[in-house]
Amino acid sequence: MPSTLTWLDYSERDRRRALDVVDLFRERGTLDELGIGAVRDSFSDLLFPGTSTIQTRACYFLLIPWTCLRLEKGRVSSSAAPDRADWEERRLNERLLAGGETWGLFGASAGAALQRLPSAVYWGGLGTWGIRLFPGARDAYYRSLDAFYRKVDRSRSTEVDPEGRRGAPANWHPHVPEPPAGFPDEVSVALRRGDAEYLRDRIQTLHAGTLLAELVARAEPTDLAAEAAWDLAGWLDLPPRVREQLHHGKLFAIVMHGAALLYNLMLAEALGHEEWIERYRGKLAAWAGEVGAAGAMGEMGGMGAELAAWDLGALWRTVEPAERSIRFPTRAFVERWVGIVRSEGPAPAFREGSPARPLIRDREARLKGGRARLQHRRHLELWGGASGADRLDFRWRPARRLLEDVFDGLAREREEA
Repeated sequence: MPSTLTWLDYSERDRRRALDVVDLFRERGTLDELGIGAVRDSFSDLLFPGTSTIQTRACYFLLIPWTCLRLEKGRVSSSAAPDRADWEERRLNERLLAGGETWGLFGASAGAALQRLPSAVYWGGLGTWGIRLFPGARDAYYRSLDAFYRKVDRSRSTEVDPEGRRGAPANWHPHVPEPPAGFPDEVSVALRRGDAEYLRDRIQTLHAGTLLAELVARAEPTDLAAEAAWDLAGWLDLPPRVREQLHHGKLFAIVMHGAALLYNLMLAEALGHEEWIERYRGKLAAWAGEVGAAGAMGEMGGMGAELAAWDLGALWRTVEPAERSIRFPTRAFVERWVGIVRSEGPAPAFREGSPARPLIRDREARLKGGRARLQHRRHLELWGGASGADRLDFRWRPARRLLEDVFDGLAREREEA
């Protein structure tokens, strides 16, 4: 029987988190095999609010509002809105694909078989950036349109409030830029300068003090060359809170990468797959070299010394404001893993007889029960050789793609389309 994912309320936050889980299953390297996804997502929300793992082009942050505003202008009914919006989005995407620049566009591979539309992917981010004012999910928005039109009609017959305390109802930010001439028949993935300025202002207004806001404010193309957010040049010029987030995020990503690699090594060993065993032994050796030389953590320099001084209490205080619940078993697992790496050194931590191995085995069993691969051969044999083995980057890659579009728009002259 196929697995399903269901939610029973209309909380946009819960809906988006459920969809984020679905997105992550499309990327083998990012699967949350050891139950640290809540920490990963907390860092992602703090550093790059409004982004998700499969957002690809910044233009969709405007194309979707423009499409919805066309529905409202045409007074498309609640019953007709879902099908009409579906048709409008697909037609829009076809025109984008016909423009020649197909990288990052929805349907570039699937074509007419595209199942998940851009509005589904960007709906949460539109709300987070304050572009979408309607507080609910996309389907709830469509259902609300008939009532919205009635409210608009009533507001027109209401006496004007001279104090400005009462305004016409709106589902979208009042200063969304006007679409270009010819929209929706003529569209482009490229942002106009005014479009880019608008997105920059939304980010800075709603999320001042985040890394995303800092990067979009300085619009420095060289920032996009960084392999990770903590490798940014001039990161010492960032606000103290952002530097602290990057400090804890860097240590968490690097240290927990070892746990993910060990898990994959143990799976390869259980299968007896020599090629995969050698692959993960090599990856773990490289990880150990990065963290520090063999021996107790107190004897290490560089990264090892940084890890030895890591304040885990400060880590948990840093991720708590992201409004994601970090449960005690997750904290205990992370602290136990860090403790083993600190006490034994990174290389001995993954050898036979290390307490790290039973820690990984027990963690998977507690999370998955009868589906645990290390406990049940049937599930082990379905493993494809890599699962959750990539290092966490807290959405740096998709955020970098969006920033590139915004930077390009900011560099354009006013009259450029």
